[in-house]
Amino acid sequence: MISLFPRFRANAPFRRLFVAAALTGSATALLMQGEAAAQPAQKPKPAAAKPAATAAATPAASAGQGQAMLLETAGKWQAFSSQQGRSKVCYALSKAETRLPANLKDIEGLLFVSSRPGEGVRNEISFVMNFDVKEGVEHQAIIGNERFALVAKGQNMWLKNPAEEPRMLDALRKGSGLEIKGTSKRGNPTSDKYSLAGISQIVKRAEDACK
Repeated sequence: MISLFPRFRANAPFRRLFVAAALTGSATALLMQGEAAAQPAQKPKPAAAKPAATAAATPAASAGQGQAMLLETAGKWQAFSSQQGRSKVCYALSKAETRLPANLKDIEGLLFVSSRPGEGVRNEISFVMNFDVKEGVEHQAIIGNERFALVAKGQNMWLKNPAEEPRMLDALRKGSGLEIKGTSKRGNPTSDKYSLAGISQIVKRAEDACK
């Protein structure tokens, strides 16, 4: 199952927002076979990390949750928005084109750039790995010559230094590809590669939807 979404301001409704649009029509490129659709991975508050991680493991499809709406598709990216009561979340989403080792090829890696205006969160970068990642060590995001340290909780990863998000987003917009080098909970090296084709257009669309 998918382990779910973004930063220290955990928000229970958004941990369970689902991308229903990703299961229909033009969004088939992001199908999660047999699974409820994806949502960004929200960082738990440090004092409540364990409960937040448990809540994040709840299946995304749940009665009464806001349904995500597909806003736009460009290249390998899609923009979505979802409303839960007065709270709104908008995000750009892409999936890894290749994964190593080979036993991960049927498990999708996901990259989100998310905004939650009600919490003052804008363009938060997060990764849903869908396998258990080693905690307490640095993982790495590589965009051309740029490198960014990542940290993990459960099956999710974020920038170690959130202040680097604007610089990383700028590198993503200018780059052609992204590689995530990680270590699984078992200690095995992993690699995910993403295309950045369409990211600038889609991130802007998600931004505009959550102004």
